[in-house]
Amino acid sequence: MSGTLYVNTRWDSEPEIFMGTVIQFREIPNGNDLPVIELQIENSFERYEVVMSQPHPELQLTEIPDSAVQLVLWTAREQYAVSRSDTAIVLETPDSLLHLPYSKLRCPDIAADIELFIAKCPVQPLADFVRRVLGRPSVGIRFLNAAMDTDGYNAPGSLARNSLEVATRSFDACRGYSDDDRWLATAAGLLHGLGRIELSDSASTDHLRIVLKTLGLLSEELKWLGESCPEEAKMIQFIIASMYRMGSHPQPHPTAIAVHSSHLLAAHLNHELMTSAKECLGGSAPGPAGQISDYQATQPSPE
Repeated sequence: MSGTLYVNTRWDSEPEIFMGTVIQFREIPNGNDLPVIELQIENSFERYEVVMSQPHPELQLTEIPDSAVQLVLWTAREQYAVSRSDTAIVLETPDSLLHLPYSKLRCPDIAADIELFIAKCPVQPLADFVRRVLGRPSVGIRFLNAAMDTDGYNAPGSLARNSLEVATRSFDACRGYSDDDRWLATAAGLLHGLGRIELSDSASTDHLRIVLKTLGLLSEELKWLGESCPEEAKMIQFIIASMYRMGSHPQPHPTAIAVHSSHLLAAHLNHELMTSAKECLGGSAPGPAGQISDYQATQPSPE
């Protein structure tokens, strides 16, 4: 970023409420006056170079936050703006995924596709849970850019595409169940392979490590979800853990079987992944109402 400051000292232009991701940050020496920061903030549509002061210590940004940031911007000129520190809000729970920066995404449309899907969720805590997880730039950007690193899924963005496929199949497979159960399966299906972003290419088929890494990345958000929806948090954890038979359960929940089935169908191009999924499914009991088993029985063989 340049050292030139573009400042609108009148503050009488129409301000814009802007939510985005801070991608560059530096503090500018300002003598004995209030400290000033210069930052670059970007979302799925726009980027701004912003100058703002930090008069209140509790509001100061000292580093790039791993979350969405909302600012009130007064435009100085195209792509340059000023703000005030009392308008800066760090959003741990963003209201969409569109704050993720387009210049950092290999396939920016995937973020929009996931957001459009999640926006349909009527269970607000579950939608917020997904947005909290993928809304962290350190997680969301890597997830949206990652490749599956398995046969047929080597292109950037293939991990997110495959995960969205599993989520939509899980949603369809749970037709007839409550909204809570249906969207529990959807959230678990979308995030079940998140741990791949923590593994090297050589470990991309180490399925137990994928699950452990996934649960580690979700731990803080599951704790957050558990404060208001403890049963939902436990079920998401169980569904993901049971993908590879971690732990035991006296009678598998139908949503877990739905995600298993969806995972198998979405991975039909990868033989090794299919084999592992089949082994997991082989030890699972059918759901209580039979809907999931009937669904599986009517699907064409992925092989």
